[in-house]
Amino acid sequence: MAKERRIRIHPAAALAWALFLAALVLGPRLVPDEATLRAALAELGPLAPLAFVVAEVVQVVVIPIPGQPIEIPGGYLFGLVPGIALASAGAVAGSWAAFMIGRRYGRPWVETRVDARTLARFEDWLGRGHRVDWIVFWLMMIPSFPRDPLCYLAGLTPLRPSRFALIAAIGRPVGLAPWVALGAGGVALGIEFQLWLAAAAGVAWLLHEAVSRLRRSRRHRPSRILSHPSDGDADA
Repeated sequence: MAKERRIRIHPAAALAWALFLAALVLGPRLVPDEATLRAALAELGPLAPLAFVVAEVVQVVVIPIPGQPIEIPGGYLFGLVPGIALASAGAVAGSWAAFMIGRRYGRPWVETRVDARTLARFEDWLGRGHRVDWIVFWLMMIPSFPRDPLCYLAGLTPLRPSRFALIAAIGRPVGLAPWVALGAGGVALGIEFQLWLAAAAGVAWLLHEAVSRLRRSRRHRPSRILSHPSDGDADA
């Protein structure tokens, strides 16, 4: 008799979702006053968007700095779409920098920057036999997963920099959009935006994989060469 399959939720995943929902509710209380931030950015003038992008880059590369206190104000300072665009630009640039730093300095250096539990969880995923790019992509999509350490860890894998840049360009906006939306319009908008972006990113990734497989199959398809008998063979 076949054993009944049970759906098991990993405790870490449940905790991540709980923290995500709690932060959506409590997030506005954890960020500086809106009027204070607007006044500070007004002093920067045209450089305000650039300063916001640089702050996002630093937040990604310097792991202990949380991103929410930067991303939530981006929503009510710049608006929903501009805030997501600016935060995504900084996050993708910072992710690529962290990836290259991890690849340049290797595992001993990364181990001093990444928590041992996060490293163990990442290695556990790698040990399941899935493709590295799929693992990195979907881990980057999980709310409240430590995405910044993930960038360093990805640098230790055979993943190509161009491939990782594509993953970051798709996955990073999904992770930060709810926080920017929270600052722009509240909790409901943050959750709704997260779901829509996650679905769109998943479809985009699947289409990319389908096109890549089609191209690989065409490249490896053996060419059929019609052999014509030589004159001598024809005479024979």
